[in-house]
Amino acid sequence: MTHKLFFWILWLTLSADVLAQKFNLFEIENDELVWRCTYLYDGPQDSLRREVVSMLKSKIFTQNVVRNELGYNGEIRHYQVDCQRYGRKYNNTPLIYWSGEWKGKFVVEMAEQGYRVTIYGLYFENEPQQVSRHQSKATRKGFYKNEVWKRGEPTFRKKKLDDMILMSTSLRDAFDIRQYNSPIKD
Repeated sequence: MTHKLFFWILWLTLSADVLAQKFNLFEIENDELVWRCTYLYDGPQDSLRREVVSMLKSKIFTQNVVRNELGYNGEIRHYQVDCQRYGRKYNNTPLIYWSGEWKGKFVVEMAEQGYRVTIYGLYFENEPQQVSRHQSKATRKGFYKNEVWKRGEPTFRKKKLDDMILMSTSLRDAFDIRQYNSPIKD
């Protein structure tokens, strides 16, 4: 009886840790923060790859894009979150979102009915902010995973969840070919 009870407690604990380390398209995978979104595509399959390539080329923040057997991979540089677009105000949004520049890596995998974007290694950097004429806030920089998750903790930091939704929504829209008006016509 005690073995069964121990097994169930262990199983529930492991399940809670696995579930707790996922939030709004973000998850912890091998101590790395990963954002992953799958996009469905209802157009002709032969135009999907062209649409994705066109979208990636149009983005100033997608660089060093390389085609591979599954799709594409590349780097994110100089990405900025448009906080106003999502109804955020300067006084209730951390500066890393409001004026930070982001970099990281991405992978786009092509599939039969769409594509999947995976982003990892997100890193932010803020320029120093002028507080007064003689004083400024220091540059703030670091990996996003350290901002939203403390290693060894089973959950993301509760105070950061709303900001994670902002980041997730921004990334989701940035890589959505439906948000991009392609010049490609069938």
